[in-house]
Amino acid sequence: MEEKKVRQVHESQEERQHVRVRLQGSLRLRMQSPVKGIFSLEDVSLGGLSFVAGQVNLTPGTLCHGEIVFRLGRANLSMPVSFKVIYQEDSNQRVGGQYTVIDQQNTDLLRLLISNYLAGELTELDDVIDNMKRENYVATRKGKQKPTARGWLDRARALFGSLLFFIVGLLAFLVVAYKLYQHAFLTRADDAWVSLPGKTVMMPENGYVQLLLPEGATQVERGQPLLTVSSRLVARLNNGVLLDNLDPKQVRALVDAAVFEVTLNSPCDCDIADLMVRDGEFVQEDTALIRLVDPSGPNLVTALFEGNADSLGAAVGDAVTVRFMDGHTDAGATISQLVRDEESGLLRMQIVTQRELSTSDQNQPVSVTVHPAWFPVL
Repeated sequence: MEEKKVRQVHESQEERQHVRVRLQGSLRLRMQSPVKGIFSLEDVSLGGLSFVAGQVNLTPGTLCHGEIVFRLGRANLSMPVSFKVIYQEDSNQRVGGQYTVIDQQNTDLLRLLISNYLAGELTELDDVIDNMKRENYVATRKGKQKPTARGWLDRARALFGSLLFFIVGLLAFLVVAYKLYQHAFLTRADDAWVSLPGKTVMMPENGYVQLLLPEGATQVERGQPLLTVSSRLVARLNNGVLLDNLDPKQVRALVDAAVFEVTLNSPCDCDIADLMVRDGEFVQEDTALIRLVDPSGPNLVTALFEGNADSLGAAVGDAVTVRFMDGHTDAGATISQLVRDEESGLLRMQIVTQRELSTSDQNQPVSVTVHPAWFPVL
């Protein structure tokens, strides 16, 4: 029976895994190899090499260790490699081998040499150094891990965290919205207080005060004596103009001896809001003695605003909101008067409240807010 011959078919250039080029170089086999020596390279690629072994016999499967040496100008470029013998031709002793060990940096250098050779360019030592310094690769991506099913505790923790962040974000939004609302729609008074109608009894001249009110009295009637002011004649005379015919000793004796008393009566049926003097006290002229409040008068609040009436956006008859110190809010208070205050230069607003105010509320500070009628006060 005729023995079948195995025909070795080489792959075409298009089918090859790596491009083979004829670079000028040599192969140095080390002592770990079956043989050692220096051999001339036939061709080289990124996957393997071929060289002329001469009389050396290398059987397929032999593992060799050596260095590929290329001449670059005045320097030699050496690449340590390990390869396995694939074939050896008997006709020309050509040996082909496949790399088993070659590091990534040497692979990059070999690719540089082959690319420059195919482009018709000379490879210089500077090109090799630049290639060795350059980072040609990035870290590989981590493989996606298979998601695991979450337990009820993880789900509850995630739900709680989501609700917490939602509540915090909602509160922050409400705070910002409230600040914008106050800035855009509300105008607050610079100063405001309860100013019930009444009278203030003033000291007519320098002197001593004697109270005529019963102890613990809170109300007075119109014409009722309130107090007596005692002053000496010296407080009424102006440089002794009426005493020209008297000698100085007589004038002094008369002035020191003469005492005048004036009784001050109540101007209305009022409540006593504030008694600001004590019995027998010496008081200077034009000092407030007693503040009286008319209980039958309207419930008034006075407020001061900066700017003008146009910027305030309010007119007589408009509704404003008054907030008292006890926390009560009167949203139905109306403006009864809006004038320019002569002393402070601010806008003075008189407000009539729906809440009944007592004498104890007199001069109590309040908060007044002007807002559009169609927009509520929060």
